[in-house]
Amino acid sequence: MNELEMAPMAKDPVCGMEVNPEVASAQGLSSEHDGQTYYFCGKGCKLDFDEDPGKFFSPDYVPSM
Repeated sequence: MNELEMAPMAKDPVCGMEVNPEVASAQGLSSEHDGQTYYFCGKGCKLDFDEDPGKFFSPDYVPSM
């Protein structure tokens, strides 16, 4: 097992998928919002988040793929 496999996972706030933060960062799939870094499974989720991050923190938002 290499160290990338051992990294704690993060949850993509858009789709809810588990994401390896180190891999996502290396692929440019992370964004900062209110001083916190969020990681994404792919470019589409990152673009959706960057367009309107606030909607993903609404209490009635349910992540979906």
